[in-house]
Amino acid sequence: MAGTTVAILSPGEMGSAIACLLRAHQFRVITSMSGRSSYTYNRAIASKIEFVSSDVDLINQADFILSIVPPSEALPTARRVGYAYTYAARGNKLPLYYFDLNAISPNLAEKVEDVFSKPTAGANGAVRFIDGAILGGPPEFMQGPGEVGGVWRKPRVVVSGKEKLLGDNGHLLEEVLGLRWVGDRVGQASGLKMCFASLTKGLTGLAVQSFTTASNLSLLPALKEELAIFYPPLLTFLEGTVPSVPPRAYRFVREMEEIADTHAEAGFSRAVFSGIADIYRGVAQDEVLGKERSGERNKGQTVDDFADTYGEGMRRREEVNRNGNSGGVQDGVELEKWMGRPVERMAID
Repeated sequence: MAGTTVAILSPGEMGSAIACLLRAHQFRVITSMSGRSSYTYNRAIASKIEFVSSDVDLINQADFILSIVPPSEALPTARRVGYAYTYAARGNKLPLYYFDLNAISPNLAEKVEDVFSKPTAGANGAVRFIDGAILGGPPEFMQGPGEVGGVWRKPRVVVSGKEKLLGDNGHLLEEVLGLRWVGDRVGQASGLKMCFASLTKGLTGLAVQSFTTASNLSLLPALKEELAIFYPPLLTFLEGTVPSVPPRAYRFVREMEEIADTHAEAGFSRAVFSGIADIYRGVAQDEVLGKERSGERNKGQTVDDFADTYGEGMRRREEVNRNGNSGGVQDGVELEKWMGRPVERMAID
């Protein structure tokens, strides 16, 4: 498969890990670093992803494009690729497949498909769009005993839509990524992701609030003790997910909003998941936890430290508000200035 090229936009934690998985199976992996952070750039270097000079060059070389970006960038990234596609010269290459693997609502997935719904650039033909989503953490190679052999632990990648992968290259990509087809309509894979994350990241958001409140009341050990008695698997789950929140909280804000949109399309109120989005927003804006990065962790690595740190941050913000001081971390532009980079353009993980 040395002749098969997969483009990844963008190589954050998840994208870089998928690149390593693909390279291990002889795929060539490329990316364009337009608009990405130095953090994402360093991840791409570490994963030995090849850089191309432009989006047009990326399209000319790629057989498949995997879009793995924060939810707010799903549609802009598709438009960026669609625009560059009009200037591409793919010659006799097979049709280009575009996978949207982002945490977005079915409605937004349909809008992304619309970008590629009409043939562009004449002879290039139409881009073949596949709706998709990633369930679980990044791929990881598990070394065998005595460092002999090993296996890849992979997330579940669900996909939907009328387009199917063709040819040996497409079938191998399907096998390596472990694609699971869940329907023939665009939006079904995204919808499954939204329903799944409602129960995982939604529950984790509630736990952030519950554990922090318990810590403020000096009751966190007692709460954990009761959970260990009545719901031990739940406690084990939350002890793994809550400490993982800080580097990802900025991204979970928009994901919760996409989940709220998904449930609203089914007739439910947006209030529940809009509220959980606010919980994650608070973590992203915290002056300590909001600066955490995957692979560079310092604070909040246990439930206890997370709850204590976040509770302290909330008390500091309350004190500032009581004193009528408008300083500190605010929404939007002020948050971006404080963090030194656009919130929604940080490396995905």
